[in-house]
Amino acid sequence: MPAVPVSRKRKKKSQPGRRSPRQPMAPSRGGPAVAGVFGELFEYRQKLAEHRTALAGDAAGALIDALIASAPGRSDDDLEDDLCIRYGAAMASFEDGSVEDIVNPEDLVGALLSAIDERFHKPADAGADVAVLQRLLTVVAGVLPFPLSESASVLISAHLDARTAKRAVRGRVVTGPVLWARDVYGTRWAVVAPFTSDAGPDRWYLWDVDACGYEVLTVHSGFHPSAESAVAAWRESVGQVAAGGAVLTAVDDSETLDALLRGEVDGIRIGGEDEEQYAEFLRSRRLSGAARKAVRRVRGPAFARLTVADAKAQFAQRLQQIDYRGGIVGEGDDAGPIGPDELAEELAESWSPGDHPTLYPFCSPHKVAVAVVHLRDFFQDDFAAELVALLPEWIRFLAEHTAMPAELTERCLAYASGELQFPGILDDRGRSNPMARVTE
Repeated sequence: MPAVPVSRKRKKKSQPGRRSPRQPMAPSRGGPAVAGVFGELFEYRQKLAEHRTALAGDAAGALIDALIASAPGRSDDDLEDDLCIRYGAAMASFEDGSVEDIVNPEDLVGALLSAIDERFHKPADAGADVAVLQRLLTVVAGVLPFPLSESASVLISAHLDARTAKRAVRGRVVTGPVLWARDVYGTRWAVVAPFTSDAGPDRWYLWDVDACGYEVLTVHSGFHPSAESAVAAWRESVGQVAAGGAVLTAVDDSETLDALLRGEVDGIRIGGEDEEQYAEFLRSRRLSGAARKAVRRVRGPAFARLTVADAKAQFAQRLQQIDYRGGIVGEGDDAGPIGPDELAEELAESWSPGDHPTLYPFCSPHKVAVAVVHLRDFFQDDFAAELVALLPEWIRFLAEHTAMPAELTERCLAYASGELQFPGILDDRGRSNPMARVTE
């Protein structure tokens, strides 16, 4: 008997923030009326851009003037730290206003560079000599990640001598081995690396990386005086149960390191960042590039690997072996049975991070809770219920693949139904926050 065709339309929900089918902006009108609508839209966008440029300019001017005033007697390290803190405060302040008042990170960077350039042309009015402005430009340029770093190239060429320009372009240098550790679930990582310091011993930069969400994200980063203090701060955040036994070792898998320190899509704001995360928004991305380049290309043999394609095939076979049967989902003409192949496909594609086989198969209570939220938000209710009901079997499948201990598997299973709310993953509006720094 032939299979009953089932429309895939019955599954996907219309997502908030996702593009909906294009609709006409206004009732269909001819010539001048249409031109008027587009003219109004163009004028609105132009005024909005001017408004945001003015906001960025005001914030940048105040920030640069504060750094100029505090520069005498301070090291470049201190100036850089102060720059990052002030940048984070400015970015966070924009989040508190209306949508029209939101300034993008790259716009604030552009405003900072413009403010420095203006003060180079009138240093006396800025209350600074050229040497202070050159120091400040070197510090700002040294934290900018690519491609934002390209925006400083003209100023560097115009205002810095060849030696200083080279230092600004190069930025901080990795001075030793890049180290990492991961929690017992394999979903939360600490990456630390030593960097040159202007005023003393090398400083160790920490990336606290969470692989539980749709993207692999650095949820905390910053300098520490030693590798030990950096990993201690990471353990405190992750929780002693999940991270207490983690030990730093030299990075031995460049593929996984690239997946962890991927720059959070350089220059793009994820959404949900707090002031502390904004403070390291630029520097974290800049230094992650240096850390990745410092590790030779090597593929470690120790990590379990699983691709989305393999997960689909293997999990579908597992469901067939246990004779797993889905229910009837959809309404009207779209109603029909759901089979193991389709269930396996949707669950495998919904698990994350699908682009990174050495991170994909691992599971934690946090990751399970995030998956439940995603499934319920993304699919129609009846189909989401089928997938959520299947999560325990999926968790056991992954646990077997990664050799997860039974105790940890049980902790993950406790969140599979969604009835037990994992603390800290939702914002104050009840929405999933991908930048949340949670304790496992």
